[in-house]
Amino acid sequence: MRRIWFLPYNRLGGIRLAEQENTTKVEEEIKDGAPEGEAEDLMSLESLDSALAEADPEFAQSLNEIGPDEAGGALIYEEGIELEYTLAEEEKLWQSATGFRKKLFKVLPFLPRISYKVKMKRTMMRLSFRKFKEQLRHRIVNAGPLLLAWAKRTAQGLKAGLGEFMATFKSFSSLKKLALVGLLVITAGAGVVLYRLATKGLIPQHEDLFIHSMADWASQKYQYDPKTEVESFYDSTRAAQNVFLMQRMVVNLRRSAESGTNPMGAFEFYVEGAASDVVVEIKDREAEVEDLFLRTIEEMTFDQAASGEGKQELCERLRKEVNKILTKGYVRRIFIKTAIVKP
Repeated sequence: MRRIWFLPYNRLGGIRLAEQENTTKVEEEIKDGAPEGEAEDLMSLESLDSALAEADPEFAQSLNEIGPDEAGGALIYEEGIELEYTLAEEEKLWQSATGFRKKLFKVLPFLPRISYKVKMKRTMMRLSFRKFKEQLRHRIVNAGPLLLAWAKRTAQGLKAGLGEFMATFKSFSSLKKLALVGLLVITAGAGVVLYRLATKGLIPQHEDLFIHSMADWASQKYQYDPKTEVESFYDSTRAAQNVFLMQRMVVNLRRSAESGTNPMGAFEFYVEGAASDVVVEIKDREAEVEDLFLRTIEEMTFDQAASGEGKQELCERLRKEVNKILTKGYVRRIFIKTAIVKP
C-alpha cells in the first residue's frame, strides 16, 4: 500500500500549515505480490503537479498563475520567528542590565512585563503592516487576473442564482406566479413614485402659471428711485381731478373754556374721490352726505375747530365717515375751502 500526502502551501508566507489543516490522503492499492510494510515516501513535485492537473485542472491552472516567489520578497507570516521572544527572556534582559536600568528594575520589578507587552504590540503592528503591504502589492501586480476572476465568479453566481430562481418559479402554480409578478410590478411602481416625490414631485409644478414680474416680458428696462422720481397718479396735472365742492354748512359747536355760550361755525369743503364714480355718487346723495358732515362737525369743540390741528383732525374724521357709506370707490382727501368760527 502507498500513501500520498498533499501538503497545504501558503503563497504569501511560504510556510506549511500542516498542523492546522486536514491533509488529503490518496491511497493506492498495491499490485498483487507487493510486499507488505512497504516504506512510505512522498511524491516528487513533478508527480504532484501531474496528479493535481488530472484531479482538478482549474486549481492547477490557478497555482501556475500565481508563479514562484520573487527573490528577496518579504514574508508576512513570520509569527513563528518574530514571536519566539518570551517574557522570561525579557526578565533575564532586565536582570542582566547594569547602571540606571538595573536600579530601576529593583525599584519597579513589574517593568519587564510592561516592556514585554509593548514589544509584542510593536511586533504585531509591524507584522500587520508588512502583511497589508504585501497583500496590496500582490493585488496591484495581479490586478488584471484578480479582477477577471472576480468577474467570472460574480457572473457564475448570478447565473446560478437566476437559474435557481427560474426553477423555483416554474414549480409555482399559476396563481402564485401571478401574485409574484403583481408584487414585482407594485414594488417597481412604488419605487418610481418615491423617486418622483423625492426629486420632482408626483405632480409636476408649472412655475409659469402667473407673471411674477413684468420685467421678464418687457422689451426695455429702466431703473428709477421710487422716492424722488415717481409722480402720483392722482396728483398729476395730466390726470383728471375728481373733486366735488360741498355747499356751505353752518353748525353749532360745543362750548369750551375759550368760547361763549353759543359757539358756531361756517364751513365749505372740497371732497376728492379716487374715481369719477365717487363724485357722481356724492352728488346724488348730497343731502345725506351733508347731514353726515353736520353731525360730525357738531361733535367738535370751539377750541378744536379754531386750531389748525383740529381742522386737520376734522377733515380726517369726515373722510372716514363718508367712506363708510359709499358704495363706489372711496374718498382720497377732504380739504377745507372756508372755515369761519364764532365764539
